[in-house]
Amino acid sequence: MNKLTKWNFKVVLAGDGAVGKTSIRERFMGKGFSTDYLKTIGADFASKKVEIEDNHISFQIWDLAGQESYQAVRGTFYKGATAALIVFDVQDSTTMTNIKNWLEEAIKGSNNGILVYFIIANKVDLVDSRRVSREMALDFCTRIDAETGIRFYYCETSALSGQNIQETFDFLAHKLLEANNIKILTKLPTVEGILDTRETKQEVMLSNEEFASKKELEDIEGRINKLEKKLDTMHAILTKIIEKIQ
Repeated sequence: MNKLTKWNFKVVLAGDGAVGKTSIRERFMGKGFSTDYLKTIGADFASKKVEIEDNHISFQIWDLAGQESYQAVRGTFYKGATAALIVFDVQDSTTMTNIKNWLEEAIKGSNNGILVYFIIANKVDLVDSRRVSREMALDFCTRIDAETGIRFYYCETSALSGQNIQETFDFLAHKLLEANNIKILTKLPTVEGILDTRETKQEVMLSNEEFASKKELEDIEGRINKLEKKLDTMHAILTKIIEKIQ
């Protein structure tokens, strides 16, 4: 029997409050899903061990509070992190655009030491209330890649159904081993919803085949937010009309 090689990988779960970070962590830990959202205070910690071939991996998962009031203390929790899972809620485009802020925080806090970045689109089970499509999210990831030069892996998850939760951490384990020059013979199966944004055919380009500027990206985000407000107003009006009819 070959001797196991032990690895300790610190992973930070980052993103705005209530996007589902804690639920993702608990689903991975096997605790199931709770419909009651419990406010994370500062940072919560959990660990889980997995084995890939001759590699014994211990994931140290740090679930960071998303509230702005904890911003001053969050930076210390990135120290020593090798991976960052930045989560947004597909029901709220603002939580996606705020990824840029979380990315800056992760780079600074880890002293640019993070090896693997995931952008996770969570709550995809809520189809009717979804506001950020897969295409929009991939466009956004590609733009950030172009601006920062950082490679991202994109994943769509549901902490409620468990969709792609285990698969995300399996994929992450392989990528972290690869980043440490460990050759893995077992190939990961292709999982729908987990993508390397540099290998997708999504091209975020203007008609003149140049990437959109930062201002143009902000204009697009502004139009999305305005459209969402209009949709909310229409929904409220329709609700009142239905109530009157009943």
